Amino acid sequence: MFSKWIDESEFDTKNDFFDNSVMSVRQWLAVMSVMIIPVVNVVMIFWWAFAEKELTNSNKVNWARASVILLTAFVIAYIPDRCDRYFP
Repeated sequence: MFSKWIDESEFDTKNDFFDNSVMSVRQWLAVMSVMIIPVVNVVMIFWWAFAEKELTNSNKVNWARASVILLTAFVIAYIPDRCDRYFP
């Protein structure tokens, strides 16, 4: 499932729409500002994670994908803890 996220060979770097430039501090502050807003943050993190790298900055896509992986790991670790408290 995540192998397509890791393999970069499928992307054509000659494409004019492929944005591999370094994100500025202003752009990262905008991303972090969006992450503060409840519900919007979850929608946007998945939007950026599953976006085509041709449409969104590749740095933001990779950051969002790593965040989704960590979020999934935390949720998987959290569920058994909650179930153990309610179903001893």
